[in-house]
Amino acid sequence: RDNNDKELKIGSLPLQLQEYAIIEDLLFVMMGIEGKYIETNLSEDFTEDEQQLDGVTYSVDGSLDSSLKDLTERILPLATYYTSINAFVEMHSKFEYGFVNHALCAAMRELLKEYLILITQLEHQFCSSPTFTLQKFWFYVHPTLHTMSNLHSLIMDIRNVTRNAMEEDTEMLIDGFHRSNNIPQQVKGGGLLSILIDRMTNMSGDLATKKLYMYLLSKSSQPYVTMLHSWIHNGEIHDPYEEFMVQERKGVRKEDLKEDFNDAYWEMRYTIKEDVVPPFLIPFRNKILLAGKYLNVIRECGIAIQVPQQQSMDDDGKDNVDKTDINVSNDILAAMDGGRFVDSIENAYKCANRTLLDLLLKDQQLIARLRSIKRYFFLDQSDFFTHFLDLASVELKKPSSQVSLTKLQSLLDLVLRNPSSVAYTDPFKEDVKVEMKIGRIGDESENEGSEEGSISGERFGYAVGVVWNVGGSKQPLTGIDALTLDYTVTFPLSLVISRKALTKYQLLFRHLLHLKYVEQLLCNTWIEHSKSFYWRRGSGHPTIEAWKSRVFALRQRMLVFVQQFAYYITNEVLEPQWRNLEANLAKVSTVDQVLQYHSDFLDTCLKECMLTNAKLLRTYSKLASACVLFSNNTEKFMKSLTILESQVESVSDPIQMDSQDRTLQLFEKFEDYFLYHIKLLIECLNFYSATETVQFLCLVV
Repeated sequence: RDNNDKELKIGSLPLQLQEYAIIEDLLFVMMGIEGKYIETNLSEDFTEDEQQLDGVTYSVDGSLDSSLKDLTERILPLATYYTSINAFVEMHSKFEYGFVNHALCAAMRELLKEYLILITQLEHQFCSSPTFTLQKFWFYVHPTLHTMSNLHSLIMDIRNVTRNAMEEDTEMLIDGFHRSNNIPQQVKGGGLLSILIDRMTNMSGDLATKKLYMYLLSKSSQPYVTMLHSWIHNGEIHDPYEEFMVQERKGVRKEDLKEDFNDAYWEMRYTIKEDVVPPFLIPFRNKILLAGKYLNVIRECGIAIQVPQQQSMDDDGKDNVDKTDINVSNDILAAMDGGRFVDSIENAYKCANRTLLDLLLKDQQLIARLRSIKRYFFLDQSDFFTHFLDLASVELKKPSSQVSLTKLQSLLDLVLRNPSSVAYTDPFKEDVKVEMKIGRIGDESENEGSEEGSISGERFGYAVGVVWNVGGSKQPLTGIDALTLDYTVTFPLSLVISRKALTKYQLLFRHLLHLKYVEQLLCNTWIEHSKSFYWRRGSGHPTIEAWKSRVFALRQRMLVFVQQFAYYITNEVLEPQWRNLEANLAKVSTVDQVLQYHSDFLDTCLKECMLTNAKLLRTYSKLASACVLFSNNTEKFMKSLTILESQVESVSDPIQMDSQDRTLQLFEKFEDYFLYHIKLLIECLNFYSATETVQFLCLVV
């Protein structure tokens, strides 16, 4: 074409030549090449890439015959759609857009190939057939116009989602995850499949459009399904572009379970990106997550992973999933390989769950382990512990900072290996360790916040503080005040018996140990009263006898209170709850049920032992402190009694109790303080039995 031709207006040509010229131009423009009489409309407000993606628009020479111009303008949107689709394919084929985008672009490229073949056939008709007209041109391209329009509309949807996501600038990943590029999650992987499915659902009334989107969904979902199968069958995430619905936090390791109070491994190592889960996987998202998590636990135990045998399921038919019960469109299932992924997910989940459940309950002997922990932490058949306290009594009277843990551990090992001890036959006795807890657990529980589930972090932290005497008395803790047990747990049992669970066991142990310690002090007081000459014999003075009776009565009330409280904890709470746990574990069908039952067991024990209610625990603490102080003042009461008795023997006049007024006042304070707080505790228990748990009524009685 020379310059003279360019200056020639198409309207100056005969009508037939106008038609041929505009057809020739259309063949070029429809492949993205600017024509002679059809020009590109470019805007200075947008970059060339943006205009290409949105679709380049064209204008026709105004001198063209009106009928030909009308037909041409009907055909020209094809050229706009082609430039938009071609630019989208070029851009989204870059590696950072991920496998799903690559698969979608490949499917679009196939459609563009068919489109270019159509252009080639039209050019052949134009060159070889003298009867080829613009009307025939429109007839041949009209069906393609519908397809290209739908593709362009899809691209505009994706563009809009991208713009919105980048404007909001929301961070999709939690701390600890690294986003390798700035492509929004909503237009990658599951997000892109969601857009496709939404459009397919909205356009389901148009069969041709629905068929097109089913084709695109079928092709673009293949990489995603491959990632899904890798996860549910091997527990591996091959997701370099962060497209998959499950994300891995590699910074969380299984070794942290021994120290991590918040159980982050099971909860945080693998999580679901809820907002980018494809709609067809929403009903199965929990099973998908758990199947892969179970397989990862199995692999980290060094056990080879076996892919579930599909043929056995197909033969039986009874394990196949009834897809009519699943809230997934039949069109989606048809596009997704006939919905065979549903059976694949179900089979993988059952296989992984069954394998890990057998590993925990049979190979790792979970129930036997829990029974062993119960023996030590709940002082069940605790003859060994009484012997241990007797042997370690001297060491435990020292300040906690001066106690030798090595010596205590050797004494405990000596007691556990004693053939006469019940624990001698326990195969896991080597895992029991002695510890001194002074405040570290209390600090952890405060940081733990409200992640305790049914137990708030504030109340949990208060329980730790009271049971370990943290922040209460300013006097240095003795060994018996800080003594607790620990238990060595290996992976995968640490999933169930985690650091958080062990801390709860330690709280219950400290609660019981403190009760036993107070009971021992009161029993020693009783022994002192029984051995003392002045306490045993009658003085003959009614005032002294009345005072002695009050001392005996208070001591007995305190002892009964402590013994009844210990009975309530062991026989009314721990033992029934343990039986329920054993019954539940005997019929579990999933690993998550094991975790839930064990967590519920500990939470219920803590709650019914009053370790989660600050007011009840504070009242109990005051009662226990009164008992300890009363026992510690036995010698002072003894001296006062001795002085009073000597007065009786030396003079015949009535004795003056005023000489021992301070001691008597101290006793009366103990008596009033104890009786007041017993009444207060009963009132609180009656109130909280209606608002928290009816189990408190057993203690009231």
